[in-house]
Amino acid sequence: MRIPLLLLAVLLFAAPGRAQSDVPIEAEGGTLTGAAAVATTRAGYSGAGYVTGLDQPGDSLAISFEGTGDFVQLRLAVAGDSRFGAYEARLDGEVVGGGNVTTGGSFRELVIDERRLSAGPHTLTIHGTFDVDYLVLTPTAYEGPALPPPVLSDPDATPATEALFAFLLDIYGEHVLAGQQDGYQNGGPSTREIDYVTAQTGKEPAVGAFDLINYSPSRRQYGANPTGWAEHWIDWAGTDGIVTLMWHWNAPTDLLNTSDQPWWRGFYTEATTFDVEAALAEGPGGENYDLLLRDIDAIAVELQKFEDADVPVLWRPLHEAYGRWFWWGAKGPAPYVALWRLMYERLVDHHGLHNLIWVHTHRPEDGDQAAWYPGDDVVDVVGVDKYEDNPEAVFQSTWAKLQEQFGANKLVALTESGTLPDMSRSVDFGVTWSWFAIWEGDFIRDLDPDRLTDIYTSEAVLTRDELPDWRSYVLATAADATPTADLDRLTLAPNPSAGRPTLRLDLGASAEVTVDVFDVTGRSVLRQSLGTQPAGPLAVPLHVDSSGTYLVRVTAGDRVVRGRFVVVR
Repeated sequence: MRIPLLLLAVLLFAAPGRAQSDVPIEAEGGTLTGAAAVATTRAGYSGAGYVTGLDQPGDSLAISFEGTGDFVQLRLAVAGDSRFGAYEARLDGEVVGGGNVTTGGSFRELVIDERRLSAGPHTLTIHGTFDVDYLVLTPTAYEGPALPPPVLSDPDATPATEALFAFLLDIYGEHVLAGQQDGYQNGGPSTREIDYVTAQTGKEPAVGAFDLINYSPSRRQYGANPTGWAEHWIDWAGTDGIVTLMWHWNAPTDLLNTSDQPWWRGFYTEATTFDVEAALAEGPGGENYDLLLRDIDAIAVELQKFEDADVPVLWRPLHEAYGRWFWWGAKGPAPYVALWRLMYERLVDHHGLHNLIWVHTHRPEDGDQAAWYPGDDVVDVVGVDKYEDNPEAVFQSTWAKLQEQFGANKLVALTESGTLPDMSRSVDFGVTWSWFAIWEGDFIRDLDPDRLTDIYTSEAVLTRDELPDWRSYVLATAADATPTADLDRLTLAPNPSAGRPTLRLDLGASAEVTVDVFDVTGRSVLRQSLGTQPAGPLAVPLHVDSSGTYLVRVTAGDRVVRGRFVVVR
């Protein structure tokens, strides 16, 4: 978790007599209203006394001071006659702190706010059921996120995909990419929300977020016609735009299709009886299992268009599974993880799609989310979908939890939101997402255009016109630095086999080698830790007992290669 670090010991104030931060601004020097009065009976105060009598309507203490443009923590030294107190604090008329707090007979410092104070005069007004000794302002800074390793889950990623990931790593912690979710209009593809943002701000989002929803076969069966959608988004991307794709996957079959739950709501758990757990348990050849593959294969056709156009994709499938409101999460984390891994292997290994940066949607607030995580080997970015009513939201607690769980391991992005974070405050708190994307429709159009413009013109935010030539970036992986992990593509023969194929590959140099075999649901069926192997050819006999399709992952140092084989008995 990121914690505030004290960067400076001294802060100069323009007001005479206030030369240092952490030097108390004494309450007794403030403006007293109502029954507020200076007292000296409570022990432990600083200065000439403290202020009491702030608990009735009309009672208040106002402390004036000069700001210098620094980000500061505002702390009040307070004490009370009971264990708990209640208060309200207003900075220049705006409520910045309040509620119930723990107090005691001795003065203790209470943090009431953290913010960047503009240069010039400010006034803090306090009303509450405690006594106030002083106000202190301490310059504070938050560390940015730790930088994840420069390694994609797919070792065969295309050069453009590696370049995009290298660019994301390069700006992480310093700049946030502006993104906008777009929908479709009159049955066709649309960039109307992107166009709206551009018209309002004069800046085009760097990231276009789109949905493959109508490519779901069960939607096409009812007349959905997404012809040309993928091509439209590819045209929008050109050579510099960045694309993120999601998929509201209509269940492959068993849609209720009633007046309350029509077919087009088929991605919701309540709109289908499709059982993902049972479908996965069927295995290859099972009717519903094969329908899962059919649907993934249909999406592969569209993703292939992006690869053919050399457009890498921030690929965000199976989002918000933890909520169980979508059928892919309805049966809990184990089937979800199995489906994610099946999709990964199907798209990457079976279809050979290597233009995907895999984005997993996480929810750190709701209990133990570890069981929902598909695994580092099949995830490149961790995203969060966050909706807040507060237009000044910073999402600090969500960010901190994600950093605690994934910091120094994965990039973190605000993949979907109902408002836009206050970027100036976000940067002060070290909250620097890889990118953000606000949802379409009223979520973006109800935002104050001036606030939208402030965000899009923030120094921390990169819009499309501000993008460098990200395709020129080079992903400096550990494998590039040290040849010890170089691998030639593995082969498996005979394939198909009776259950005893031999795995062969060449090691560029000595490396620790582990071989894992999974069934297509992601269940581990074999693991061989081979220890340190010398450079040169490597042959590993494998043995599995049952018929079916199997996925192989070889880890050699920092490199990973994958393959698949079929067992027929």
